[in-house]
Amino acid sequence: MIISDSHNFVFVHIPKNAGTSIRAALEAFADGQSAASLDTTHETLPALIARHPELKTHFKFAFARNPWERLVSFFFYSKQKLSRTFPQFQAVEGVEAMLRLLDRNVAWICDMHAARPQYEYICGEDGQRLTDFVGRYEHLAADFAVACQRAGIETVLPRTNASRHGHYTRYYNSWCRDFVAVRYGRDIREFGYTFGES
Repeated sequence: MIISDSHNFVFVHIPKNAGTSIRAALEAFADGQSAASLDTTHETLPALIARHPELKTHFKFAFARNPWERLVSFFFYSKQKLSRTFPQFQAVEGVEAMLRLLDRNVAWICDMHAARPQYEYICGEDGQRLTDFVGRYEHLAADFAVACQRAGIETVLPRTNASRHGHYTRYYNSWCRDFVAVRYGRDIREFGYTFGES
């Protein structure tokens, strides 16, 4: 979460959607961080607004990502970077094995921020989006430029925290594809994604 009082914007950091890069680009404007949660950089917008209703008038934005691609990124990032924090990941032998853990609702993985559906970060209890703009990871540079223009700022977007892997479709069989379609169906409908798109 990045909160700027001087420029009246809130960036909601949905995990595995280039949020670390976006936060790095926006940190120079983060003069409202006293309102942000001290417990996580991935606070949901409904939780923030509940504590600070005055932020409703800020320009609020986030980025969404194809759920199938996001989960592949989550797997490889976790294997490459989170092995000390979550040593359980070392025993997870592939994307399907991770999805099987999610299917069984194994607590340690289900509790990870990146396992949560994206809509939960930006939609209220009534299902309505609380954001003014949701960019797409797939159009990151162009959509980030739109968000910056609407926020009235200029900044450069670095590339950080990226995981290394092939095209996400390589990691899916029919069970995996269908599991994600059901478990993350609200994200797929909310943000208009289909399997196979880049």
